[in-house]
Amino acid sequence: MGRMYAIGEMSRITGLSVKALRLYQEKGLLEPSRVDPSSGYRYYTERDIPLAHTLRALRDLRLSLEEIRGVLAELSQGASLAEQLARVRARLAEEAASAQRSVLALDTLLRHQAQAEEYLRAPPPLLEHWLPPVRVAVHRARGRYSDASEVFPRLLATCGPHVAGAPFCLLHEAEYREDDADLSWCVPLAPGATPEGVHVEELPEVQTAVIVHSGPPESVGPSWARLFAHLHAKERTPSIPLRETYLRVATKDGASWLTELALPWVGSGLRNRT
Repeated sequence: MGRMYAIGEMSRITGLSVKALRLYQEKGLLEPSRVDPSSGYRYYTERDIPLAHTLRALRDLRLSLEEIRGVLAELSQGASLAEQLARVRARLAEEAASAQRSVLALDTLLRHQAQAEEYLRAPPPLLEHWLPPVRVAVHRARGRYSDASEVFPRLLATCGPHVAGAPFCLLHEAEYREDDADLSWCVPLAPGATPEGVHVEELPEVQTAVIVHSGPPESVGPSWARLFAHLHAKERTPSIPLRETYLRVATKDGASWLTELALPWVGSGLRNRT
C-alpha cells in the first residue's frame, strides 16, 4: 500500500484541516486508504494527496460540495483537471466583482501546479541536522499562520539590535489548522540579551530532518511530505514542535521565498556529550 500518513500528517501536507478531511470522508469525496478497526485512526497514502489538493482548490473556489462532487465525477470519466479548471474560471470571470476572489484562487492553483512540477524535477536536498540551542523572543498564541505578517514586525522592532538570526515559527501541532493554530513566533537573540517588553525563552538543541524550501508559504506541502516520509522510512515517530525558519521573504525584485522546514522525531533531544 506504500507509505501511510496519519490524519494529522495528511492535514499538514495538504493544508486541509482534520475537520475538513473527516467531512470529505463522510460525504464520500475522500476516503482514507485505511481505517484501523480497533482504534478508528485514519491513514492515507501518497495516492490520496493529489485528490486532497484538488478538493482544497475547489473548496477555495467556494464551490458547494455537490458542485465538487460533479467535477470529481467528470474527472473520473476521463476529463482532464485543466479542462475542468478552465470551465470554472470562465464562469467566474463573467460574474460580478464578488467572484474576483475565486478567480484569483484558481490562478493561484494553476501557478502552484507549475511549481509542483518544477519541485518534482529538482527537489531540494533533505538532511538530518542538529538545530543549536537558541535564546529567543517569543510570542505564543492561537491564530492564523498569516498573523506572522503582523507579529514578526512588532517582535523585530522591539528586539532591535539584539536580533541575532532569521525569525522562525514553531508549529505546536502536526495538523494544519485554519483559524486556531497553536503557534510560537520566535526571533533569535544575542546571548544574554533580554529586551524589554517581550517574553524570552531558551530553546534546547534538537535533531531534525531539514529541507530548505523555495517558494511561497502555501507551497510547502510537498517538502513536508518528504520530511514525514523520511522519518517513517527510518521507523521514527515525528514529533512537535515543527519549525519553519524564514531565511528570505519574497521581494519586489523577484527574489523567491526561502523557508527552512525542520521536523524532529521522538527521542531526538539533547545529543550525548559523553
